Amino acid sequence: MSSRIHPPAMVRDHFPDRWHSGTCWLWCDRDELPVQWLGTVEHGPLRVPLTACRECTDRLTERVHATARASTSPTENA
Repeated sequence: MSSRIHPPAMVRDHFPDRWHSGTCWLWCDRDELPVQWLGTVEHGPLRVPLTACRECTDRLTERVHATARASTSPTENA
């Protein structure tokens, strides 16, 4: 059984199947590979697009799901 993780809904819904060649801004930091827009990064007056490859969006999705499960789990000391 495959546990295939899909990109976050915000990624799929914003630009379905809109991958282009670029730089992954997440963990791998690789250039010239298919990436998709995730959102905008702001630092002071600067605004740049945040893009990520499939591998890193999958990793991000796993972290989101793990965090959501942990935050909805009953606490052991309740």
